Amino acid sequence: MADEFDAEAYARAAAAALRLPLDPRHLPGVVANLTIAARMAAMVEGAALGVTDEPAPVFVAGRDAPTP
Repeated sequence: MADEFDAEAYARAAAAALRLPLDPRHLPGVVANLTIAARMAAMVEGAALGVTDEPAPVFVAGRDAPTP
């Protein structure tokens, strides 16, 4: 599949863009976590929403919860 997420390429490119040193010993773990995160994101993106679905309120520390 052409659109498949390449976690290793992403990790290397993101580290380079951020000038973040990426130890080669850590790369397998970073790739594993990015792969899992990509699968979770695909599940969220694939969830069907109805016309009555609304986003949850935004959490702000120190602020009381909204009253219904």
